[in-house]
Amino acid sequence: MDQRPTKRITDEMEQTLVELHHTFEEKLWTPYHSHDFHQLVIGLTKNELSEIRKLYDITSVSQLNKTKLAEVLVNEIPARIPDKLSTLTNEVYALLLRVVKADGFYPAGNSSSLMVSVLRDLGMVFPAIKDDKRILIMPHEVLTVISNEQSKELKRTIKRNTEWVEVVKGTVNMQGALYAPEQYEHLENVMKEPFTGKIKEVLHLVGLYDLNLEQGMFSWLHPGVESELDIREAQMERSDIDFYPFTKEQLKLAANPRYVEKTPAVKQLSEFFRILYEMKKEELDETLNMIVRMMRADIKFQFIMDELGDSIELPDGEELTILIDLMMELHNTTRKWILKGHSPVGLREGYHQQKGRKGKVLNFKDYRK
Repeated sequence: MDQRPTKRITDEMEQTLVELHHTFEEKLWTPYHSHDFHQLVIGLTKNELSEIRKLYDITSVSQLNKTKLAEVLVNEIPARIPDKLSTLTNEVYALLLRVVKADGFYPAGNSSSLMVSVLRDLGMVFPAIKDDKRILIMPHEVLTVISNEQSKELKRTIKRNTEWVEVVKGTVNMQGALYAPEQYEHLENVMKEPFTGKIKEVLHLVGLYDLNLEQGMFSWLHPGVESELDIREAQMERSDIDFYPFTKEQLKLAANPRYVEKTPAVKQLSEFFRILYEMKKEELDETLNMIVRMMRADIKFQFIMDELGDSIELPDGEELTILIDLMMELHNTTRKWILKGHSPVGLREGYHQQKGRKGKVLNFKDYRK
């Protein structure tokens, strides 16, 4: 993990991703032509129909031509929707209900294209463009089923699914990967229920549209993990260290990809940036998030400083010395993936979070950039 991509390579990769995203958007949002279920399904490609088949686990139909496969899906999907609804999260279910309330013709607005793509692959919602506006179409057969499936039990299940996703995302944000039996056991303890195949199905669906949760060959991963095998090997080499036992509340907070623990080191560095650079909150949060994200991944300190230097003009003299001291303090107190969610200082001082840890207090008030 020592070799880092150069800025040129990184810029080229970003440009490629932008172009791929543009192509994806063009293929997803097609001109409106019908509200009829069969017409909407037959309008998809054979590969898109195959994705629907896979998500519903409809077997013995892969050899059918496109027309026959579309007929099978139109007949099968409505009966299979109730079970699939029980694998959704609050965000997705809420969007479906808004489309239902709009009688199957809903303005897409800022709806995530990736999420819409998954709902299309479930045959529930079909994206289109009409009068230069993005809309979501739900055929009558689907609308009727979803309207009749709004039970309290379903809503409890979806709420449960959402909480499971949060604790898993929090786990990979703080530990890099979720693969070890002790990690699953801990999550079962905090959730007070087993990690079932149904939960895995929920996570699989979320991973299709949520870029902050990736499914590797053996693990659930943070998208910043470059190699699934490397992160597992690095953690397994530290067999004398247990995975940090985060509480449910901690994991739910950490589910936010921009989550940064408000440790004394974070607060001091934040104050330094605020005073020296007169940073506004949005810029300050972005800068801290970038730094902490790289520190969790155990990226070399010099590379982090170089990246910081690309974002802001680094100071010199005494101010640079203070900045380096603050960055080193943050580096030593940030939870690292290779340390299974512990910080270097935390390991030295025990497995429990420090309360009121006092560091060197620095006075920044005389400095301005």
